[in-house]
Amino acid sequence: MITSREDSSWVSIAEQLSTEMDEAKLAILVKRLCSALDARQGPPTQEQTKTDIEQIVATSQGLSA
Repeated sequence: MITSREDSSWVSIAEQLSTEMDEAKLAILVKRLCSALDARQGPPTQEQTKTDIEQIVATSQGLSA
């Protein structure tokens, strides 16, 4: 089962990625994001994928405002 802490971890990393400009830091964040996503247990369900997309869209809309 995926915990809310695991969800918030990858979301937090993705948010950092969306604003980082330094290439070296971007590479580190990408590795961290991949690791966080790999740590999720089992393949995502259709509902989880929908939730993930909604979180990403909400975050990107907040950044562009």
